[in-house]
Amino acid sequence: MRSLTFDEEMALNRADYEQVHDQIQQAEPGHFAAISSGRLVGIMVNFDAAVAAIESLSPVPDRYLVFPTDSEPVFD
Repeated sequence: MRSLTFDEEMALNRADYEQVHDQIQQAEPGHFAAISSGRLVGIMVNFDAAVAAIESLSPVPDRYLVFPTDSEPVFD
């Protein structure tokens, strides 16, 4: 199985974000959302916890998004 390109993975992550946008927006301010490989990994209390959730995946993804739940992620 080939690896996804950056653009393909960002497209998957954007599609997942659009599906879970309301869930993320309902999280406590100051929390962080983690998205990888087109799925919401979790909503964590801080940035470090969100990165740790990503790093606990097997295999650890090369690319992912971690962003404050009260902000829009950057996909470009």
